[in-house]
Amino acid sequence: MVQPNGGETETQKEFKRQLVKAARMYAMCEKAEIPEPLDVVGIAMAAFEDMPLKQALVLVRSNEQNVKDLAWAFENASSAQEFEQRVKEIRTLPRDRADRQRG
Repeated sequence: MVQPNGGETETQKEFKRQLVKAARMYAMCEKAEIPEPLDVVGIAMAAFEDMPLKQALVLVRSNEQNVKDLAWAFENASSAQEFEQRVKEIRTLPRDRADRQRG
């Protein structure tokens, strides 16, 4: 929910922070060729964010595409500015990550 002054609520900021953290972990898991990266990310989120495992797994699984999209942005950026540009590009990219890497 956006506040009347146009800013984000603390809940929205926390959710975005958690998604970015999950995406970073997912990118690292993919690079390490972990067999079930989303499960590993869920377990790591539970441990590092001090949240119940079920809540962490629901966060990761219900936002799977967002996590993968942000991970793609991390993998294809070498600076904070490039990351911001990649995030802006996400809306125009094919939904299938394999297609993105080929294209």
